[in-house]
Amino acid sequence: METSRLSIIIPVYNAEEYLDRCLVSIMEQSFSSYEVILVDDGSTDSSPLICDRYSATDPRYRTIHKKNGGVSSARNAGLDLAKGEFIMFVDSDDVLLPDAVERMFEGVLHEDLVVGGYTSFIGGIPNKEILPCKDRVYSAAEMNVFFDENIRKNCEMLDAPWAKMFRRKTIGDLRFCTELQYAEDKLFVFGFFARCRSARTCPVPVYGYYIRPGSLGSDIKSDFHLIQLRRFLPKYAELLHELTEKYTASVKLAALYHGDLIGRYVCRVLNIFMSRRTALLDEGYLGFIYGLMDKDARLGLFSIRAGQIFNIVLYKIGRVKFSIRCYRFISKIMSLFHA
Repeated sequence: METSRLSIIIPVYNAEEYLDRCLVSIMEQSFSSYEVILVDDGSTDSSPLICDRYSATDPRYRTIHKKNGGVSSARNAGLDLAKGEFIMFVDSDDVLLPDAVERMFEGVLHEDLVVGGYTSFIGGIPNKEILPCKDRVYSAAEMNVFFDENIRKNCEMLDAPWAKMFRRKTIGDLRFCTELQYAEDKLFVFGFFARCRSARTCPVPVYGYYIRPGSLGSDIKSDFHLIQLRRFLPKYAELLHELTEKYTASVKLAALYHGDLIGRYVCRVLNIFMSRRTALLDEGYLGFIYGLMDKDARLGLFSIRAGQIFNIVLYKIGRVKFSIRCYRFISKIMSLFHA
């Protein structure tokens, strides 16, 4: 088979209920110069048979069967085999919308990244559309503008690998972090931004994102989630530092440390410490969190939202052991209401 312009990587794990819908949406694309790499990540349902069926009937489809290692290892396995000029990631329970690939390739020349929009679905019903700001090409000198025009609240368009095409040569040796099962997508995309020299935006929905109860990322109060955040936050902080040093003129990029890393993730950790008792609340973890807060020059009592004033007051007092006692006392009281 001649080299395809696009490699579509699909991690598959126990997706028999949704996989046909996903693969049919790709087969129905008007654009045909693609390969699909199906990575069966140790599924125990009929997903491997479905993958093999498509691979047996269409030479553009390839299936890898591997031991279960998580979505990051599955995507990495696909990256190691991909031959396309561009890489696209599709989750097995999502779909490509009609003519998605053709619309994303329109006018593409030398850009490293193409960003499209997506439609989220809840219970199979369209919920909202998230679209890039405009139809535009951003040169290396204009990447500051790319960030300022396309960073939204919670990075809702830029922190996932889907609805995007990544130039494979620019990806190079960049891979998904296999020690994370939360926000590994975000680290990959932001790691790519650090390598990206140009981008194109396509302000139409090209991807259907299906939100399911119990999906990855929905459990945000457990000890497992706290462990994941402890691993994620230093990596994210390092990437933000690298990007803000590179794109000094981007106002929204510079604001991500305060608004996203501190206002979203760090405050979530502190809220968990306050709302439930956990053995993970110790001097090491809280000291690490306060260290991240030390680097936020914008952090003040009223700089995030009213519900965080107590957390910020404790931080401003600057005594980790005292804060731990306060959190343990409050969480003990809170546990009486959730017993």
